[in-house]
Amino acid sequence: MKMVAEEFNNIRKHKILTATIIAIMIIPFLYSLFFLKSVWDPYGNTKYLPVAVVNNDKPVKYQGKTFKVGEDLEKELRENKDLGWHFVNAKEAKYGLSHKKYYMVITIPKNFSKNATTVLDKHPKKMQLTYNTNDALNYIGKVIGEEGAKQVNSSVRDSVSEAYATTMFDTVKKVGKGFNKAAKGATQLSDGAYTLSDGLKVYTAGVDQVNDGVIQLKNGVAPLSAGVLKLTTGASVLADGLNQLQSKTGTLASGVNQLATGSQTLSSGLNELQGKTAALPVGVKKLFDGSNKLNSGIKTYTGGVTKLATGVNTLAGSTDSLSAGATKLNDGSKQLNDGVNKYTAGVSQLQQGLTELNDNSKSLKDGAAQVAAGNKALAAEVAKIDVSQFNSGDTTQLINGLQQLQVVKQQLQPAMQAITTLQSSMGGMKDELAAVQSSSTELSNKLGSDLKTAGSSVQGSSANIQAVLGSSNLTDADKQKLQAALQQNQAAGNAISDAGTTAGQIKAQMDGVNAKLSGLQGQLSNLSAMSDKLTNAASVLNGINIDPNELKGNADKLQELAKNVTTLQEATKALAKGSSDLNDGVNKYTAGVTSALNGANQLTDQNGALTSGASQLYAGTSELKNELPELVTGVTQLNNGAVALVANNGKILSGSAQLAGGIGQMNAQIPALTSGVNQLANGGNQLASGLGQMNAQIPALTSGVNQLANGGNQLAGGLGQLNAQVPTLTNGVNQLASGTQQLAANSGQLIDGANKISEGNGTLAKSLSAGAKEVNSQNLNSVNANMFAAPTTLKHKNYSYVPNYGYALAPYMLSVALYVGALVFNLVYPIRRLSTPDGSATEWFFSKVSIGAVVAVGNAIVEVGLMMLAGLHPDHPFATFMNAISFSLAAMFIIMVLAMLFSNPGRFIGMIFLVIQLGACGGSFPIQITKGMNGFFQAINPYLPMTYSVYGFRESLSSGLGSSQMTISLTVQLIFIVASLLLLWISMSYLRTSGKVSYSEEPTSIED
Repeated sequence: MKMVAEEFNNIRKHKILTATIIAIMIIPFLYSLFFLKSVWDPYGNTKYLPVAVVNNDKPVKYQGKTFKVGEDLEKELRENKDLGWHFVNAKEAKYGLSHKKYYMVITIPKNFSKNATTVLDKHPKKMQLTYNTNDALNYIGKVIGEEGAKQVNSSVRDSVSEAYATTMFDTVKKVGKGFNKAAKGATQLSDGAYTLSDGLKVYTAGVDQVNDGVIQLKNGVAPLSAGVLKLTTGASVLADGLNQLQSKTGTLASGVNQLATGSQTLSSGLNELQGKTAALPVGVKKLFDGSNKLNSGIKTYTGGVTKLATGVNTLAGSTDSLSAGATKLNDGSKQLNDGVNKYTAGVSQLQQGLTELNDNSKSLKDGAAQVAAGNKALAAEVAKIDVSQFNSGDTTQLINGLQQLQVVKQQLQPAMQAITTLQSSMGGMKDELAAVQSSSTELSNKLGSDLKTAGSSVQGSSANIQAVLGSSNLTDADKQKLQAALQQNQAAGNAISDAGTTAGQIKAQMDGVNAKLSGLQGQLSNLSAMSDKLTNAASVLNGINIDPNELKGNADKLQELAKNVTTLQEATKALAKGSSDLNDGVNKYTAGVTSALNGANQLTDQNGALTSGASQLYAGTSELKNELPELVTGVTQLNNGAVALVANNGKILSGSAQLAGGIGQMNAQIPALTSGVNQLANGGNQLASGLGQMNAQIPALTSGVNQLANGGNQLAGGLGQLNAQVPTLTNGVNQLASGTQQLAANSGQLIDGANKISEGNGTLAKSLSAGAKEVNSQNLNSVNANMFAAPTTLKHKNYSYVPNYGYALAPYMLSVALYVGALVFNLVYPIRRLSTPDGSATEWFFSKVSIGAVVAVGNAIVEVGLMMLAGLHPDHPFATFMNAISFSLAAMFIIMVLAMLFSNPGRFIGMIFLVIQLGACGGSFPIQITKGMNGFFQAINPYLPMTYSVYGFRESLSSGLGSSQMTISLTVQLIFIVASLLLLWISMSYLRTSGKVSYSEEPTSIED
């Protein structure tokens, strides 16, 4: 231990060496103090870092608000103390950056606010904030300025995003209100659909009843054709007989007139003869003259009798034709009566069906009106959706818009299916309405013309029969019977004619109904076209991609999405227009049903008259048929009488001659002659009176026969026209039956479609209401907008706290300073000098180790103690001192080994070892990012003593590495100490035994 004491004595004896050692102990403190204080808290003083701001922005208007992002940013920066902001123009900023006045220049362009409003444009423009840095001036300054620029950009982004969110929230609020209105409209639409469904059920029930009535009408019309044909044939035969009778009435009239003239002359002569009988003797000569006149009158009389016989014979020959025609007329009227009865039954059923349709018209009108109102409200609300929001680059806004579309998409599909079914059902209604329209037109035409013709024909035939009744040869009883039948025929004819006139009026009403039905067909065509458009819109909507991950950032898909939404708006608008047109068509249709019902009521009102007329016609023709045998008998008797008169003409002429020849004898028979003359005068008067009456009735008979012939011709012509129109009537009834069958067959589809519409509209109303409730329940105030713009906040929790940058670099600089102190000591202290000439290698070892240990411990204590006084406050002071002492000893002995073994080259190696540790110990940057030299620094890091010194200081100053870190650090450093001491002893033993070192009384500062 002598050499140890001598080592310290030498130090005491040399004041400069003592002062040097003391100064060396202060070097680590000074090194740490000056370096750490220079970077003690640079980030806390960034407010002194000059940064220029150039604001060229121009405010703009956007959605009723003024956007002045640049001005707002400038106001915010003026209140910000993170950097030294200087607000200058572009020229001053450029000059300051190039002349070391500003570390960075931030430029706000003139279109900064304008670009902020392009967020929903087809090609939005970024808000470009430009910053220029002068890296050569100071890189750390550039880093600090760059971080400030990023914070400014983040601030701008948050404020603009908040403005965007506020605008979007306002839009969402409007959409929520729109959903409320849409939900109310959908509810009305659902109620109307249910009303429509109920009305259609009643309507289909009425269609079934109408179909049953039309089928019965069809079956009743079938036998009408055969009856009308028979009636036409009988009327033709009757007309031929009456024409023949008419052609003979002239001869009959002429003969009767001559007979009447002759009888008057005869009567006059007989009366005169009777007057002269008293003076018979005196008047023989006069008697002779009277006999001549009598002979002449008898000739005239016999000529008239001959003509009368000829006419009556002709009349008797026509009675067969008259009887056959009356029989056919009676058969045809019976068939007409049967057909009219079936027709009136069909009209009654048609009236019943139309009455039910008319009763359901109000429900149908109300349902169509509610459908139109609901679709109009739905289209109005869909039109309020702002399509441009789907071009936003913001993911949340895009998702919200797509969710709204998803709600509409889910609820529109059921409604589309129901409308498609209704469109299919209505497709058959066009043909059915057209068939009804054609059938009603043909039926009204036939009823009007045929009934009027039938009535006129019956009236004409009645006139002809009236003329026949004027014959003086019929008995009074026969005339009364025929007169009663004639009155019934005339009443039936009048009733049928009136029914035909009413049918003509109904035809005009049916024409109006047909026009309205045609309008409804046009409305159905428009509805079909509208349904096709809506079907296309639904297909487009079904094809919309609502995956935000695929749509985000894809401008083409976003544009296609906006285009599809526009197509949806157009389709809902077309739906509202088509529903309105359908409502108008339904109103016209119900008005047409009312008009048709009024016409059917009129037809029904005429049913009684028509049935009564047909019955009367049939009764009259039957009575006419029954009375014709008596008429034929009378005509036969008249003919027989006329024949008898003609047969006696010769006798009369002969008698006259005998009278003239027997005048002589007459004188002898004067009493008998007088008596006979009296009797003859009385008979002549009676004959003249009878022939006068007969002659007076001849014009009436002729007129009656003429009228009867004309009536027969008109009846034949009218029945011919009626027979020609019967096929058309039959076809019309068949078409009407076919149309009503189609209506009845499609009633099920119509009801199914109405039910689906009701269900779909109900679902739509519920979903829209739920969607509106969901949208309106969202919180969309300014706080939510701020959350939308900046959804995250950064909250820092310290596992271990490091107050500033000086504290962060202290472990590194304390270790470096201690190593430098050890290096300086080994540079200036004579480490290889022997303090005594006879000391052993071990004594020499202890003498150098003891002084080195003292200096190393002194360096550590002085450095840590003074740094604590200068403001460094470790969490664990004792551990700080222990780590400093252990690393100082390790550094001291490592350098001593190098210096002892290699002298000055060893000290240089020690300096190189310091430089290596500076880069590889991880003191300034994490070792994980120290990738230089192909990982060399990372490879040697675990084997360096300074690595564990830095870790030890970090744990003792600010904790955070765990209590085991101190144990590890101290253990590793102890290993380095022990290994260094062992190597030092070996090297010193080698030097001592080899004689490479020698004793010197005066120590030197630098050894060779």
